[in-house]
Amino acid sequence: MLSVVHRQRYAKHRGVRDSQSARAARVHELILPGMLFGSLGAIAWAVRGSNGWGGIDGTIVPGMMWAILWFYICWRKGLACYGVPLFLGLGIALGGELGYGQYVSWIRGLFNVGDEVIHVSRRQGWLWFFLCGIGWGAPGGVLLGWALSQKTSWSVWLGRLTIPCITAWLGWSLVHWYPALFFPNHDLGIYATELGRHLDRTVYTNTQNFTLVAWWIGAVLVAAIQRDKASVVMCAIIGAGFGPGFSVAAIWCLGYEYAPAYIDWWKMWELQSGFNLGLLYVLALYWCVRQADKAHTGDGAPLDAPLPEPSPPVEPRVWCVQYLAVTLAAFLLVLIPYLERSPKTGFAMGLLFVVFMFWLMFQVTRGLDTRLATELYGRLSLIFCVFVFLLVTFRGASSTLGLVLELYPPESVEQYSWPPRRTMLFLLMVSGVVIWTLYQMVRTLWPAGNQPRDSRAAGLAERITDMMSVLTVVGAVSIWPSKIGILYVGFLGVALWAFNRMNRKMDSIDLSQTKEGTDPFV
Repeated sequence: MLSVVHRQRYAKHRGVRDSQSARAARVHELILPGMLFGSLGAIAWAVRGSNGWGGIDGTIVPGMMWAILWFYICWRKGLACYGVPLFLGLGIALGGELGYGQYVSWIRGLFNVGDEVIHVSRRQGWLWFFLCGIGWGAPGGVLLGWALSQKTSWSVWLGRLTIPCITAWLGWSLVHWYPALFFPNHDLGIYATELGRHLDRTVYTNTQNFTLVAWWIGAVLVAAIQRDKASVVMCAIIGAGFGPGFSVAAIWCLGYEYAPAYIDWWKMWELQSGFNLGLLYVLALYWCVRQADKAHTGDGAPLDAPLPEPSPPVEPRVWCVQYLAVTLAAFLLVLIPYLERSPKTGFAMGLLFVVFMFWLMFQVTRGLDTRLATELYGRLSLIFCVFVFLLVTFRGASSTLGLVLELYPPESVEQYSWPPRRTMLFLLMVSGVVIWTLYQMVRTLWPAGNQPRDSRAAGLAERITDMMSVLTVVGAVSIWPSKIGILYVGFLGVALWAFNRMNRKMDSIDLSQTKEGTDPFV
C-alpha cells in the first residue's frame, strides 16, 4: 500500500481530510480529481484510437498519463507510491490487444457473414461489450493491485503467475468445448464451413476476450485466497468496473443507426470510454489514500508502532534480487506491445530502463543504503514513465503530422508505414525527449547528486500542465481536420480548471506548514 515519506506534509493533508465535511471531501477527493483524470483520459483514449497508434501500444498513452497524475497527487499528500505509476501505466496497455469493432454492428442487430448481413440479438453485442470492457481493464487493475500489495513472498508470486494462467486455459478450452455459448448464430451452422473474414474475426475476438476475462477471474481468486485486499479491490474497481463503463460508452455508436453522417460516433465512444476509465482510477486512488490513513496516525507514524525507530535497510543482496525481478517485468511489459510490428522499438525502450536499474543495483552492492535506493528507483520509474508517454505519443503523431505538413502523400503512409520523411520527423520530435531522459536519469544516479533534495510543487505542476497541452495538440492533429477536435480543447479546459483548483487547495495546505521537509523527488 501507499507509505508516508513526508510526515509533516502528510499530517497537514490528513488533518484537512479528517476535518472536512462530507461535501468538501467529495469535491476535493473525488469530483475535482475525477474531472482531471476523466478529461485527460478522454483525450488520451481517443488519441490511442487514432491513426498512428496500434491498440496495445497506443493504450500506453492514457495509461502513462493516469500514472503520472497518480504519482503527483500522492506526492502532494506526502505519500509514496514506488513502482505504482510504472506498472499502472504499462498494465492497462495489455488490454489494448483485445478487439471489439464488430460489436458496434451487433448492438444494432447486424451480423456480417461473408457478403451478407443477417440478424443478431442486440443483447449479444451488449454482453460482449461488457466482457471486452472487463478484459480491457483487467490487466491494469491486476498489476496495480500487485504493485500496491505488501505480499511479496515467492509463494505469493507463484500463485499469482500460475493460477490466472490455469483459469485462462480453462476459459479458452470452454470456448472450444461449447462454441454455441460464445459465437452468435452458431445454430445456423455458419461456423461449420470456411469462415471468411467476418466469422474468423468473431471466433478470434470472442475467444481472446473470454480467455482474458477467465485470466482476470483467476487473479481475483488467487488474491482472495491470499487475503490480498489491495489486489481484490483494484481488480474489482478497474476490471469489473470497466465492464459497464465500456458498454455504456458504446451507446454513442447507436448514432450510426439514426444519424450515420452527422458525427464520428466511434470517436465519441472513445472519448466516453477514456473518461469512464479515468473515473475508476480516481476511485482506486481514493481508496488507497483512505487505506493509508487507516494504517497511520495523524502525524504519519504507523499504527503498529506509534514511535518507530528508523526501519533497518534491506540486505543489499535481497534488495537486488527483488528489483531485478521488477526490472525484468517492466522490460517485458514495454516489449510486449511492440513484439508483433516493431520489436526493436520495444527492446530499445525497455533496455534504457534496464541499464539504469543495473547501475542502481551496482551502487547498492557498493554500499548504497537500500532505503535510499528504493527512493531512487521511484524517481527513475517516474522519469521513465514520462519518457515512454512522450515517445509513444510522438511516435503515433508523426503519422498524421507528416500529412498535415504535406511531407508525404496519404497513400504512402498508414500507422505501420515509415517512409523516410516520417522517420526524420519522428527523430526530430523525440531527440530532445531522449536527451532530457538521459540527463535526468544520470543526474538521479550520479553518486554525488543522488541524495534527496528539497523540491517544490510548482515545477512539477507546470511540467504536468505542459504534458496536458502536448497531449491535446497531438489529439487535435491526429484527427485533423475533423470538427470533433473542438471537444479535445473542451476537455483540456476542464482538466486545467480542475488541476488548478486542486493545486490551489493543496498549496494552501502546504503553506500552513512551519518547516519544509526533504523530499526524495525533484
